[in-house]
Amino acid sequence: MKILLVDDDADCLASLDAMFEPTGHLCTSFTVPEEAVEVCRQQHYDLVITDMKMPGMDGLEVLKKIRAFNPETKVIIITAYGDVNTAMAAVNNQAYAFFGKPLQVDDLMRTVEKIEKENLQLEKARSDHANLIMEYSRLKLAYQDLLALVKQHDVK
Repeated sequence: MKILLVDDDADCLASLDAMFEPTGHLCTSFTVPEEAVEVCRQQHYDLVITDMKMPGMDGLEVLKKIRAFNPETKVIIITAYGDVNTAMAAVNNQAYAFFGKPLQVDDLMRTVEKIEKENLQLEKARSDHANLIMEYSRLKLAYQDLLALVKQHDVK
């Protein structure tokens, strides 16, 4: 999966990147949320993990902007300043998950694995749908050919 990491704390980004590196996920990290949003606008990311409190743009704004131009990208918000209102705002704006700091690595990794499985299922469903459309078109043509043959036979 392509993961975009956003946190004004470079050490936190390095820890997240190190956590995902062995899993084979491709991570891109930003300490400036506006830059991260612009890159996400230009490239597809499966997942964005963003801190909540950052200078310039908070995690909720990052979430809203990314969801506006790519509603399929999942967004996880992490924060050291979690409260019920912040968590509710994140959920109401379609954050996939909300985690407090310090992060429980196992919980975050399980959530990322769940997202990966959901993305694979969605990709398979899209592929199956495309195959069904092609098969329907092929059968429709065969049916039309069969009707034409029947009409030719009836005419003779």
